[in-house]
Amino acid sequence: MRQPRFRLLGPILGLILVGAALIVPATAAAATTTCDEAHWPAATQGAPVGYHSGARAGDYLWHNATGWHLRTTHASSSRIIFTGRIVSDRPLTVTGFRLERGDTFKLSADKLTLTYRFANYGNVDGLDFRTACATTLHVKGSIAGVKLPLARIWIGRAGIHPLSNPFTIGRSS
Repeated sequence: MRQPRFRLLGPILGLILVGAALIVPATAAAATTTCDEAHWPAATQGAPVGYHSGARAGDYLWHNATGWHLRTTHASSSRIIFTGRIVSDRPLTVTGFRLERGDTFKLSADKLTLTYRFANYGNVDGLDFRTACATTLHVKGSIAGVKLPLARIWIGRAGIHPLSNPFTIGRSS
C-alpha cells in the first residue's frame, strides 16, 4: 500500500518545482519594472483632444503607458520656431518624433535636462521621453523666441492649460 504514495511524490515535487520557477521570474520582473507608467496625475493622461497636425500653434504634452509625449504644430505652412526645456529630477531617455533637418534636441550629460528647437512648418515635430521614476518635471516652452502663452499649452486629454510657463508637473503618490 505504500507504493501508490511514493508514485504521487514524484509528480507533487515536480509541481512544486514548476511553481517555484514561475514565482521567481515574476518576482525578478517586478523588481525591474519601471514606475513611469503609473502615478502621474490623471489630468496628464492621454493626448489632448484638439491635437492634430496643423492644429492651433503651441505645445501639446501628455503621458500614457509608453511615457511622455511632446508635440508642436501650427495652422499654416510658414516657418515657426518652437523651443523649450524639460528638467527632471531623475534621468530621462528621449527619441525624436517626425523631426526634419534642422530640428534638434539635446539631453544633458547627467540626462536630467532636455532642450529642443524645432523649425515647424505646420506639420508635427515632437519628442517621446521616459522619466525613470522621476517625481517632478519642470517644463518651459517658447514660440518665435517668446514664452508660450498659457492658452497655447495643452496638457492631457482634456487639454488643460498650466497656471504658469514654466510649470511643474508632480507625480502623485
